[in-house]
Amino acid sequence: MAVARRRQGSNERAARRSVRALGELSGVQPALAESAFTLARALDEGAGLATAAVARELRATLEALAKGSDDDSDPALAALLGRLSSPLGNSPS
Repeated sequence: MAVARRRQGSNERAARRSVRALGELSGVQPALAESAFTLARALDEGAGLATAAVARELRATLEALAKGSDDDSDPALAALLGRLSSPLGNSPS
């Protein structure tokens, strides 16, 4: 029986690119990476009223991963963190 492969959304793909760019993970980084993927997947699937909270937690998780890395100059991570830091919802008129 063939299992359909789940398609990754844009947030999960960006999180995975950022984690790959960090190189070899050590210590708690692998667990943080899995948490980041789960959070990114939740955003891709629509976190509803929790979207802002999930985005903040994803940003904090990715920042913790980057701090544990020797290279904090990952442009993919910086771009994703910038997207997650932008305001959500409609801007005031």
